[in-house]
Amino acid sequence: ETWGCRTMEAASPVKGLAYGAIASMVAEIATMPVDVVKVRMQYAGADGVKTYSGIADCIAKTAKTEGPFAFWRGVSPALVRQCFYGGLRYGLYSPIRNAIGVDPKTKKADIPLSKKFIAGGSAGAIASFICVPCDLMKVRLQVDGMGGAARKYTGMWDCMRKIYGETGITGMWRGSGPTIGRATVLAAVEMSSYDEIKTQLIKANVIQDKTASGVFVCAVASGFFCAVFSSPFDVVKSRVMGQPVGPDGQGKLYKGMLDCFAKSARNEGVMSLWKGFFPNWARLGPRGVICFLVMEGLNSYIG
Repeated sequence: ETWGCRTMEAASPVKGLAYGAIASMVAEIATMPVDVVKVRMQYAGADGVKTYSGIADCIAKTAKTEGPFAFWRGVSPALVRQCFYGGLRYGLYSPIRNAIGVDPKTKKADIPLSKKFIAGGSAGAIASFICVPCDLMKVRLQVDGMGGAARKYTGMWDCMRKIYGETGITGMWRGSGPTIGRATVLAAVEMSSYDEIKTQLIKANVIQDKTASGVFVCAVASGFFCAVFSSPFDVVKSRVMGQPVGPDGQGKLYKGMLDCFAKSARNEGVMSLWKGFFPNWARLGPRGVICFLVMEGLNSYIG
């Protein structure tokens, strides 16, 4: 069962960016249907209408009214986003961590968790801000036609053209607050928790290093913590980005991130901020496994 994985870190920042992009795009393709279900469940109820009763109902209604290809809506901007976001998020992690005082030769077990957290969060924030336009198009396409409504967009380029026409260039960064918040929390928790979980489980002889099963256990556990801490930002991101826009270019449901947090909690209860938790974890767990396996595999066999 030896996988031969040595490390999540590439031999150079350039390789780190490239490997991160490849790993993220592979994972995105594999988990896209789960992501569509997650986003739809998060957005459902924003307009006061209960669209789905649960995960199974969301899957059944989407397949029945829109066909199986609906589960792949938004895949084009999603892949463009992951090419840059995934590459930057994983590729910048080690350079930032080293820049804040960690010696590159330091053993992972000896690196303070706080520095892993700061490095992961900073990398996620930088990457997400750059990629907000792609995230916006992805969410718009994923909720387009939801509940049997008429579709507004024919694809990524049509979506980009219409968003730009409605809101201008600044509108392409709508929802940047919750997007950056989510990405910062997600990256910080994912990168730091994966390293920490792996280190502690190896010390406790629960898993063995350089095995696929060890990567799987660590990635699924890391995905759980990611889902817990990032879900509120994720729900708000889906709602702010997916909401209809008026003639004035402003959102019809929410003024921004804080307004969405407040209205969602007030109208649907605090737990509404964890809507779609299980498909979120169901995506983050396998996605993390794929990312870390591909990243560690590339680092191990290519260097």
